[in-house]
Amino acid sequence: MTDILLSNESMQYINMASKITRADVLDCIMAEDRLVFIIKKGQLGIAIGSKAKNLEKLRNLFKKSIKFVESDPDKEKFVYNLCKPYKINSITLEGSGESTIAKIEASTSDKSKLIGKGGRNIDMIRKLAHRHHSIKDVQIK
Repeated sequence: MTDILLSNESMQYINMASKITRADVLDCIMAEDRLVFIIKKGQLGIAIGSKAKNLEKLRNLFKKSIKFVESDPDKEKFVYNLCKPYKINSITLEGSGESTIAKIEASTSDKSKLIGKGGRNIDMIRKLAHRHHSIKDVQIK
């Protein structure tokens, strides 16, 4: 994992999310209308909360769409977690170290959703994969 530099704004989002969810929040990425929080492995249920109460509180507080992603030391599993809730058939990692490329094979119906409008979803996946596992690129087959 590379060193992650967080802005003051990211730190504030992480602190608020940690207080509300009582989960270990490791990272936060901001986009214009959404926040993606990386949660410590095994704490996704705690973060979401019973009947998604924590998720709703954060949505109302930040006035943004919220997504929680469970961290994982395994690169493939982490990329898979980033792609949820879309149907992924397989993930293959090519290369090693800083030149690792993750190739995702997704179901036909979910490919466009995985890419997102203007590529915003795949950009977020690429950014987080690089920040947490030094994956150079993420491609969809």
